[in-house]
Amino acid sequence: MDVDDLAAVPCVAMELPAIPASVTVARNGACAFAADHAAAGDRIADVALAVTEAVGNAVRHAYPEVPGDVQVLLDIEDGELELVVTDQGQGFTTRPATGLGVGLAVMRDVSDAFEVRDRPLGGVEVWMRFAIE
Repeated sequence: MDVDDLAAVPCVAMELPAIPASVTVARNGACAFAADHAAAGDRIADVALAVTEAVGNAVRHAYPEVPGDVQVLLDIEDGELELVVTDQGQGFTTRPATGLGVGLAVMRDVSDAFEVRDRPLGGVEVWMRFAIE
């Protein structure tokens, strides 16, 4: 098989500072990517809500003492949009959470597949899939 025979997977990657303004940047970028790849209406709204919650969690919880970055990765494969949000922050801790704590449940509810886990070298990864076709 020749390299030219392989289909390119549409993807976008954003590395943003973990600050409140990055939530809007990530949401706008994710929605534009989804719209460019056949997502519409409610599905774009689901992606918008999910990326807002995931990046917002990284901004709020990942780096309590030092600044850091959040990564947002999107790709399209087999009629599904995959969204991965990662940070290299403190990961899940045993200290009490501040706020209402409904963001993870929201992400689970609006996506077709959802996982969240500590990363082996630090930080958290949130993985979601959304059917778009």
